[in-house]
Amino acid sequence: MTERNEVTKRSEIKAVYYGQVELIPGIVCDGYVLDDDTAVMSERGTADLLGMANTALQNMATTGVPKSLRPFIDKGFSMATTLIKVTAKNSHYKGRKIVVYDSNSIDAILRAYVMAVGHNALQKNQMHIGRRCVLLFSSLAKTALDAAIKEACGLSPNIQQTVQKNYIDAVKLIKEFGFTCTAGDDIAIKKDITQFLEVPESTLNSFLRKHKSDIQPIQLNVASIRSFGGKASRMNGYHLDDVTKIALGMDSVIGIELKKKVFGQIGSFATPNTCAEVQWREVLSKVFEGFDLHFNYPIGKYKVDFFVAKLMLVLECNGYYHRYSDAKQEKEREKLIIRQYSLVRFHHKITLETLFNGILQAKPGTTVKLYDLKQLGQEMPFNINPLNMA
Repeated sequence: MTERNEVTKRSEIKAVYYGQVELIPGIVCDGYVLDDDTAVMSERGTADLLGMANTALQNMATTGVPKSLRPFIDKGFSMATTLIKVTAKNSHYKGRKIVVYDSNSIDAILRAYVMAVGHNALQKNQMHIGRRCVLLFSSLAKTALDAAIKEACGLSPNIQQTVQKNYIDAVKLIKEFGFTCTAGDDIAIKKDITQFLEVPESTLNSFLRKHKSDIQPIQLNVASIRSFGGKASRMNGYHLDDVTKIALGMDSVIGIELKKKVFGQIGSFATPNTCAEVQWREVLSKVFEGFDLHFNYPIGKYKVDFFVAKLMLVLECNGYYHRYSDAKQEKEREKLIIRQYSLVRFHHKITLETLFNGILQAKPGTTVKLYDLKQLGQEMPFNINPLNMA
């Protein structure tokens, strides 16, 4: 069969069902079911889901997957596009022919990016796609398990709702606050960040130096710089994931407002009065799902109980499984932590609401110490220790 005949045959396939797929909050994609029962997504929907430019996806279909992905994708995999005719009555493309990708193709691309991230094989300008795919892959895996269990128990799980719960996109927050990217494709320049946060560039540069291991700049090429009127020959860009870290990690008015918004969203995951018997690891896993939470996270030669990467925040649960008793060692450890991050110490019997209030008080270079309200029987004292305090 010639290539032309193959395309003709494919073009005769019809999309008989249509629906809007929202696996990531705020990212709505067109999905279809074909007359052969194949589940597909539109080309634009696929690109939006994976967090890449539509042209980049089209290039993969015509020239093959990028070199960085080739070791992580099946040799027999083909990115050939499928042209179908939309007959679904409720689709705005009814009567037209569109390009779609089936779930097998989307899964193959998704897995390739996840594997490439794990092997540190992506280029800087591909990392934002890789991060999106890692989060999406994790949320889909958890959703499949969650749905299978509920279905086995005779329930009818809402799949999209479950995925959205498993994927909290913190980037959405700064967009809601009006942040825009000059360089396109969710890539911002320093001017975007300083204007948004209303801070001088020197303050931003100082923050970036402290967090160079957490925030990786993207080297913009000359064509990208010229596209938005820039005249420099070299310039760094920052993906929205990293802009979120900067906004939530810096001590600024907008940063405080963003944190309030964060806790307004995640407050629904647990009741404010968390009882003492609840395991904090389990509670915080639900509360900070999607905010890159780590347990026993290494900072220098020490480890911290909880590290919330997208908030640039360290949480220490004193009285639960805190390991350090040497006062001198603990003081050195604390100084090292607050050189880079905000630190909140909390008693294991504290309420979740009080913990949130303490986090809102946290600032870079300080420690917020929270105590058990019930035990103290008084207003919560915020004991804040500056970095230079003896």
